[in-house]
Amino acid sequence: MMWLYKCLAMALVYLISFTLCANETATPQLDIKISHWQVMDAPIDGTEALPLPSSNWQSLQKWSPPFWHLPQQKSRWFKANFRVGWHYKTTPLAMTLGSLFASAEVFVNGVRVSPLQNSHTEHFRRSQTQVFSLPSHRLWYSFLDFQKDNELLIHLKGDQEPLTISPEAVLIDNYDFLALKAKDSDTLLKIAQGAMIGLLVSFGFFSAFLRAVGFKERENALFGLFVTSTAFAILSNSLLLPNSLGYALAHSAFPWIFSSISVFTLVGLFSEQQRLSVFVKGMLLFCLLVLSLLLIEPTESAVSRHLSVLCQLIIISALIDAGWHKFRTSRSQGIEQISILIVLISALLQLFWAMDYSPVKPLEMALFIVAFGLLFNVALRFKHMAKSLLALSNRLVSIREKERARLTRDIHDGVGQGLSTLKLLINLNAKKLEPELSEMLKSEVASTSNTLKSVIRNLKPIEVSSGSPTQSIISLAKHNCDLASITLVVERHDSVKLSQERAYQVYRIAQEALNNAIKHSDASMITLKLEGQTHQFIATIRDNGKGVAQSHSQHDSYGMSSMQERSMIIGATLSIQDHVTQGTVVRLEVPYND
Repeated sequence: MMWLYKCLAMALVYLISFTLCANETATPQLDIKISHWQVMDAPIDGTEALPLPSSNWQSLQKWSPPFWHLPQQKSRWFKANFRVGWHYKTTPLAMTLGSLFASAEVFVNGVRVSPLQNSHTEHFRRSQTQVFSLPSHRLWYSFLDFQKDNELLIHLKGDQEPLTISPEAVLIDNYDFLALKAKDSDTLLKIAQGAMIGLLVSFGFFSAFLRAVGFKERENALFGLFVTSTAFAILSNSLLLPNSLGYALAHSAFPWIFSSISVFTLVGLFSEQQRLSVFVKGMLLFCLLVLSLLLIEPTESAVSRHLSVLCQLIIISALIDAGWHKFRTSRSQGIEQISILIVLISALLQLFWAMDYSPVKPLEMALFIVAFGLLFNVALRFKHMAKSLLALSNRLVSIREKERARLTRDIHDGVGQGLSTLKLLINLNAKKLEPELSEMLKSEVASTSNTLKSVIRNLKPIEVSSGSPTQSIISLAKHNCDLASITLVVERHDSVKLSQERAYQVYRIAQEALNNAIKHSDASMITLKLEGQTHQFIATIRDNGKGVAQSHSQHDSYGMSSMQERSMIIGATLSIQDHVTQGTVVRLEVPYND
């Protein structure tokens, strides 16, 4: 099962990646080709104004971005040429750079098309596709040249690699076409992010459900906190939120706050007795201090970037400590070791290298994958708890039945023998007693003997030992209905072969259902239907009383729980349909085999 959950998690990741990569480049409407791509690194020292030196450019085909880097602000320029025909001079042209992970400025023939301060880039977020409109009123002047190549300059700024663009994704075309293409690309990203958040939220509801049904172990509570904080971390850095709110959250401390909660919760889950070590506690306090400073620091400032890097280093330190203890104390490579390793690698990856195409950041992606393993662990623990409770319930029922058998023997051997002796003495001394007194004594002894037989029948039915509960249930129903002056209708009574344990539990469930119908529903008729089908035995008990809701009492509550308990022991399905005007229908479906 563990490998099954791992395969499902990896399949989901590949599906998300495939969905994002499946956004094939649509065929451009306008034949405007961009060629001769070049790249140049530029220092962040304020010397980035145009014109740029021509000696530092190199061909983009021979250049590749670094695979690792120190997390600091970088600046990189890209240059290309394109030609616009005269028939496009009245067309509303625009440009898109595809999905980017950095801030971008675009220059065409030295004219800045998209300054960082304008409304188009104000709410730019990670992986969001931008469309830069080329002002049409400049077409008749010096903005575009319709006779020779135009120069395109793209300036990227960011603190993570790979700080680059894909030439295939850079298009100059009709504005409406590019806007629709950008919307489709962002929609695919939203679908992937929404699917991840939806799964995590469902895991959180599952954790809450387990807690509601009595599974209140610390592991379940930490699992619920883990998936909830991971869902908020992805949401705060996604495209699902409105532009202004999404931009504010994505560039604030909240993604780091939620990610830190997820990581430290994960470390706590995998720690001994779910308790943090002294070192991790120190890292947690240090992280809280850094996050507090990050909250009050202006967005996207140099100090804010340094604090976020420090937060990542704290997370990595806590993961290394947890991994060291886990690998040192456990020989088997279980879910815990693999999960810590995945999250640690993703944290290092996010610190030193940015993935090109992913719906979320590497750390959040790893936390999402790990959630599947944690779900398996929690479900497995809950399964063990349910098995333990069922075994305990089975033992209690067994003890109760042994006590019933002992009580039956004691009554039969003690009270029963005493009544028989008393009856014999009355018969032997009948001539010495007055006739009326003798008849009265005989009547009382006979009545007490019948009552005793009824008690013994309820405690231990003899007919059930054959493996078929049909006749014993009908006999019990006739006896009790005769005593209560209630009409009994037997629609069907098939004799089936069950194990003695199952037949006995079926009898007890039917006994409790009959007692409820006779004593509490004010019914005038009870209908029995005992049918043997191909794979199961079905017992149906219907009355025309006032229903369970109207006659509910403490005894009913105990009786209902006892019926449910017995049905669980034998693997049967018990359903109770309560109708205020039509009475109650108890239906028990018992499989022949486990």
